[in-house]
Amino acid sequence: MGRLEGKAALITGSSSGIGYETAKLFAAEGALVMVMGRNAERCEAVVKEIREKGGKAEYTLCDLYAEDAPEVLLKRMKEVFGGIDILVNNAAWWKGQPFLETNRADFRKGFSDYIESVYFLSQAVSQDMINEKKKGKIIHIASTAAYYGERGMSVYCAAKAAVVNLTRAMALELGPHEIYVNAVAPGTTVTNNEKRPAHVLESFRLMGALPELNTAEKIAPAVLFLASGESDGITGETLAVDGGCVQIRMPEKLYESPILL
Repeated sequence: MGRLEGKAALITGSSSGIGYETAKLFAAEGALVMVMGRNAERCEAVVKEIREKGGKAEYTLCDLYAEDAPEVLLKRMKEVFGGIDILVNNAAWWKGQPFLETNRADFRKGFSDYIESVYFLSQAVSQDMINEKKKGKIIHIASTAAYYGERGMSVYCAAKAAVVNLTRAMALELGPHEIYVNAVAPGTTVTNNEKRPAHVLESFRLMGALPELNTAEKIAPAVLFLASGESDGITGETLAVDGGCVQIRMPEKLYESPILL
């Protein structure tokens, strides 16, 4: 039997990157996976891949920033899987730009609207778990950017720091209902649609303790652990999966030129 056998899981932003790898891993461990994204073709491809490997998955398209998104997603989970046991808040919007050039529209999208989407989807899901008397798991995907500043990423850093503390606060209130709330904080993660220049990735690699940067495939098992019964003694925590970058951090990133070893 899989570690998530029969558990219904909603993973936002799961048509690519960390969400995609998490969806595949959850399905392999017996979960009923709801793939969620904004591109039907990509979502369909993920569902097809999961099914071809014997897993169970459906997909739904949704704008997480719409006010009715929590109700829409919860209704879909109930219609397809009869409810929800696991929520992974993975989807996030990011736009790198200098602090002095950030406008209100981008701030709202990267911070205000993002945090609101995580907050109210989690609220709707946890209330349903309480109503159904279900033991549940909520996992936020934070970032190690929550712990230190990044040039050109002030909005993202602030938003992910908010996620880390929201995790703690939710855990305190939901713990009595056996709803576990934790987060995973990836460091620099190479994905299947990587666009950053090689010298930038090399500067990140040198910040960690391990010889290689993490990939999305290395982040997903941490999410699985927090979603499974193996983590039932843990709540309110944020697990850094960053190859040691938080512990061993260089004072500067060299964005403009290659690093000479």
